[in-house]
Amino acid sequence: MKITISQINPKTLDFKYNFTLIQQRLKESDVDSLVVFPELALSGSPLYDATKYTQTYEESLSFAETLSQEKKDFIFGLPIHQNGEFFNSLAFVENGELKALSTKKNLNQFDKGFTSGEGFTLVEYKKQTIAFGFLEDLDDYLKKEDKANVIICCSNILFTPETQKKLLTELQPKIRKAKTPIILVNRCGAEGSYIFNGSSFFMLANGDLSKQSPLFEENSLQIDTEKTEKYNQSPLPRIEKMYHAAVLGIRDYFHKNNIKKALLGLSGGIDSALVVVLAVEALGKENVIGILLPSEYSTSHSITDAEASAKKLGIEYHTIPIKENFNAALTALQPIFEGKEPNVAEENLQSRIRGLIIMGIANKIGAAVLNTTNKSELAVGYGTLYGDTNGAIGTIGDIYKTDVWEMSKWINRNEEIIPWNSITKAPSAELRPDQKDTDSLPDYDVLDKVLFLHLEQSKSRQEIIDEGIDPQTVDKILRLVKINEWKRHQVAPALRMSNSALGIDRIMPIS
Repeated sequence: MKITISQINPKTLDFKYNFTLIQQRLKESDVDSLVVFPELALSGSPLYDATKYTQTYEESLSFAETLSQEKKDFIFGLPIHQNGEFFNSLAFVENGELKALSTKKNLNQFDKGFTSGEGFTLVEYKKQTIAFGFLEDLDDYLKKEDKANVIICCSNILFTPETQKKLLTELQPKIRKAKTPIILVNRCGAEGSYIFNGSSFFMLANGDLSKQSPLFEENSLQIDTEKTEKYNQSPLPRIEKMYHAAVLGIRDYFHKNNIKKALLGLSGGIDSALVVVLAVEALGKENVIGILLPSEYSTSHSITDAEASAKKLGIEYHTIPIKENFNAALTALQPIFEGKEPNVAEENLQSRIRGLIIMGIANKIGAAVLNTTNKSELAVGYGTLYGDTNGAIGTIGDIYKTDVWEMSKWINRNEEIIPWNSITKAPSAELRPDQKDTDSLPDYDVLDKVLFLHLEQSKSRQEIIDEGIDPQTVDKILRLVKINEWKRHQVAPALRMSNSALGIDRIMPIS
């Protein structure tokens, strides 16, 4: 039996675009091939509260009926409305006729508004039995005694660097036990904070991979279920996968929201130096603009490093000193600030002036601002609300500072793209004389270890201390995480790289 895995990148709620995308793939497919699309291919996902509106289902039905006129054999995902209930469903179409439906039974966090359905469905096709359904319903199906010639799973699997390895490790023993080959079709692309894995595959009944689509890329993969060649994997290194995921997240955010230009502040530090590289890779150098905003506390190397970064990448950049704006603000505030010692208020004022200027330029030219706050800073609140936390999307908000350095060194593996001084110098917000991040925070190696244990592994205070970390350091970090939840509720959404993305996967009470 010939099956085509169609790994596509749909746009959420753009039914016309998705219809055209599916239609084109069907036209390109072999006449005798069953073409399989991902979960919710026709509508995109996640749908959130769009599942509450009848228009969602009316558009879905209208485009689905038109698709059936292609007189092809295919499986695709769509939202449906039946007898007053709403389902995340898969439609099996044979020669223009609806042959069977599978409705999702085990719903996840993205299935808000849907009703639990029936799970896997068996269908006879070309003298063989196909079991088709959703990945979440696979375990329920495997408990049954039904015997299919092939299993087809459709999914929307989110990216983390470990996702694919974990999925294959969990799936292989189940497939060996079932003695039935499986085809898994996953979407690629990004939607807001969420990045989808791609890497659709055909797994043989013995658990060996036979074929696999690439990470993140739209792809058509031809499969003959009678052929059993083994696929040799060459997985990308973790940091390289994160790099490509971030590039995809930026690209899809701008393209799907019809935004042409990206704007960001260039400080000469490693975070903005990394983000501008990601942006250029995603959008092209002609669509990225850097703004240098030196203050009286900025070091000379901050300016030269930022300029070097912009020049190496060939982007447009502008320098706007903030000293006069800062002094004007202090003059206006003098009646209230008089007699009070300088403190964080003056420091944050500088950051907010920078935010004001960047947002003003973005509004004037119709650009979106890329936020450059990393996960370490976001976790402990090391950033100024309405200042350097401004932005449309948090490009590295789910990447720890130590990974920022590692990714930057990987980018420079063949040539200097990011100025080495930005990588090697001590990080500083430069909001007061001789300021260093370590004035307020532990060394990032220690900070990130504590944050990883607490955020990724949900370890308690004592469990972290048992890892050999000083109790006072642990207490300080955990306190900072706790008291800055209110701030994280107001910052730019981060591109999700883990199962513990702040504000997405991990949301705690503010008070």
